[in-house]
Amino acid sequence: MNENPEWLNKIVTLPEINTNIKLFGGHKQRVEYPWIAERETHFSFEVMIILEGVQHTSFSGRAYDFSAESIVLIPPGTSHENSCASNEGLKYFCAHFDIDDPSIQQTLLMYCPILLRKENEAYGEIARILHTYVELLDNESFSLKEKLIVEKLLIELVIALLDYANYEKIKMESSDNSSLVLAKAIADTIQQNFRKFTKYPTEENRYLLSMNYVAANLNISESTMLKVLKKVYGVSPKKYLDQLRYNESKFLLHQPNLSISEIAEVVGYQNLSHFSRQFKTWCNASPNEYRHLNHKNSKIN
Repeated sequence: MNENPEWLNKIVTLPEINTNIKLFGGHKQRVEYPWIAERETHFSFEVMIILEGVQHTSFSGRAYDFSAESIVLIPPGTSHENSCASNEGLKYFCAHFDIDDPSIQQTLLMYCPILLRKENEAYGEIARILHTYVELLDNESFSLKEKLIVEKLLIELVIALLDYANYEKIKMESSDNSSLVLAKAIADTIQQNFRKFTKYPTEENRYLLSMNYVAANLNISESTMLKVLKKVYGVSPKKYLDQLRYNESKFLLHQPNLSISEIAEVVGYQNLSHFSRQFKTWCNASPNEYRHLNHKNSKIN
């Protein structure tokens, strides 16, 4: 490859883009009381908007009732069960999407709650995009132009969610709420320690993945760390670290020069079979299957 000419190095250029964002379809449905969808776990984000009625969604230890115009964002790997909670029935739209960029994934995980708040200035744009998807489903088939519109809307949705996250981040950083401040410090410390470990994944650095080490750094007990992080982000410190590992694993699996064994070491697994079992739990596919599927999809696209 030829090097850039000197004059090109002195001017501002657009960045190279290699972020892989995928939409795994979307649908709208009307169901009658007492409809129940079996408990499930997805390897991608699930976004929903309730169009009519009330949906009851239960997670591990938490439950919500979502009414009309509620926008719900369920993180990857989160087990949940949906049911109709209104006598008049339930109508909803949902779609699943995945992002290979670990930093985008983590930003959404940190600052986007399961129920998006209408007070957030990005809420209206997110609602507009989801309603546009709903309108597109009135089509019996999709032309090439309409397929491109679906893809364009997905990019707009991710941008709007990042705007939502940025609004929440600024609000949290300026808050005097001690729980919010401490939760962010915990999440940031876990993330920073994980990044340090992935750069130098040695046995000597394994302490960086210890929750005891995180708590000691912040001068709090592990029980306080668990309580605060679950209260603010809805996940345990261990679950938060697992999300980091999962996001990084997916990103690294797109690098063909890295073996599965090397990837396991980078994200902190000493045993390849343990990593493979855990990845299949997250993704419902083994690391090899995930790599093969994405390689096949990239060749098709």
